[in-house]
Amino acid sequence: MMINILCKTALMRSVTALVILLLSPLFVTGAFAAQAFVVSDGDTVKAQISARELTRISVDGGRLDKVWGAPGVLDIQPDLEQGEIFIRPTISAPPALSFFVRDDSGATYTIVAQQYDVPAQTIILRSDAPRKVIEETAQEAALPFVGKIKQLIKSMVLAEPKGGYRLVETEELVPLWEETEIVLRRVYKSSRLSGEVYSIKNLTDQTVTLHEREFINLRGRTQAVALEKSSLASGESAFLYIVREGAV
Repeated sequence: MMINILCKTALMRSVTALVILLLSPLFVTGAFAAQAFVVSDGDTVKAQISARELTRISVDGGRLDKVWGAPGVLDIQPDLEQGEIFIRPTISAPPALSFFVRDDSGATYTIVAQQYDVPAQTIILRSDAPRKVIEETAQEAALPFVGKIKQLIKSMVLAEPKGGYRLVETEELVPLWEETEIVLRRVYKSSRLSGEVYSIKNLTDQTVTLHEREFINLRGRTQAVALEKSSLASGESAFLYIVREGAV
């Protein structure tokens, strides 16, 4: 069952009208895709880092627990709330350097990093070992299926955490059309439903018209699609919200 939330849910119309202007600064569309790696415990990852700006390292669906490296090589800034780190090589760091990171499942990976004169980078580690999916809360389980979708989209529009869901920040470029830049920004994960927040930017010098039906088959198992705007002027961006059945 495909539900066009934008057209059929009065709740979303009122929520969108109130919060879209507030949400606009939350995400900035970048020109560089995140470096994503599927890893197993003990793997070595070869990645590029910025020689002059910060590089973010995160674990998809998890948290970084510890970092080891040679002293005086890296400036490491941990984000304890999100469970990720931001690194910058020191002036004395060699062009290529290596360090270890451990995630909250106990898996340890070696990062071999090559410095380049590029803007800030993002490195995402995706463990190939299954992670425990958060189960629905009792309140969530009592809702009808359509009600669960409405509540999930409300949380996505408000950019807020949701009980019974694990919230994962990401920056994954989705190559769908040449005319637009589509980036996956956030994922809400549970055992029953998953929600995805994308930003869409018009790269052309013409107005681009969008419709929810164009995203029904994007990555499959789609249950609902909502667009912040159906028309984007040149250079304009908007948010796309997709709900899928089942864990991601």
